[in-house]
Amino acid sequence: MNKHKGSCHCGGIEYQLNSEIMKVVNCHCNFCRSHSGSAFSTYAALPYSSLEITSGKENLKVYHVKDAKKHFCSSCGTPMFNTNKKYPGACMIYLGTLKESKDIAPMVNVWCESKLSWLDSLSSVNSIEQGI
Repeated sequence: MNKHKGSCHCGGIEYQLNSEIMKVVNCHCNFCRSHSGSAFSTYAALPYSSLEITSGKENLKVYHVKDAKKHFCSSCGTPMFNTNKKYPGACMIYLGTLKESKDIAPMVNVWCESKLSWLDSLSSVNSIEQGI
């Protein structure tokens, strides 16, 4: 088993995953868009018991909303993972926090009724080597 590792942007929190990722999901719900500040959020779902915070647990803060808990770094604000009463025993790691994620691809889109219409044509948008 490949133990995936990850961290927040500032490195104040580091973790490893002690099980395989069960599923990778793009969530298009309005809440995830608002919470992440992006067009959608991509999560790696796995058992909560397999998430091991290896350093910086004291930097981990929790924002409670409805049935969910959003865990983030108190220093840099990076969203780390979510837990939800609807999915007991599971957690959703933000894909962008994984050290090596280039070969991990989403398997499903959820809450597509909220999906932004321009996402379907995203592959036709021009790419440039460096930022604007």
